Amino acid sequence: MKPLDAPTVEEVEEEATDLVVRFADAWSKMDPDAFTPLFHPDVHLIHPIERNAHGIEQAREFMARTMSVVEDLRYDVEGWAHGSGHVIIWGRLYGTAGGSPIEWPLVDRIRLERGLIRERVAYFDPLAIFAILIRRPRAWLPFLRAQLRRLWGR
Repeated sequence: MKPLDAPTVEEVEEEATDLVVRFADAWSKMDPDAFTPLFHPDVHLIHPIERNAHGIEQAREFMARTMSVVEDLRYDVEGWAHGSGHVIIWGRLYGTAGGSPIEWPLVDRIRLERGLIRERVAYFDPLAIFAILIRRPRAWLPFLRAQLRRLWGR
């Protein structure tokens, strides 16, 4: 017997599906503000290259920095699953860095709270990105600018 306030299986499925659709839509817009409606006020983003982001403003700034390094960054969702209060989304990030294509696989583990992203942990190999960026000197300046913005808190 489920507790009175626990969501039904159908409600959980609908919430997960809705998040995946809105997440993919936000990535298609190439606008950091497209993500803010997805974030819980106390959102926590964990990423292998950046410091953790807490709260909507830091999360928005993180998205802006990420998009400034790869000019036309996109995320193709290849699949997803849900369970235990989490949504797992896997796919490929790709775009242009230093005038050349860049692409890498990514898995996001998202904890939902009231249909919003409470926590997102991104899983990918950061060495693959660094190896690509090192070979492309034209990509260094955008990357360094993004890191300086991160260090200066802007």
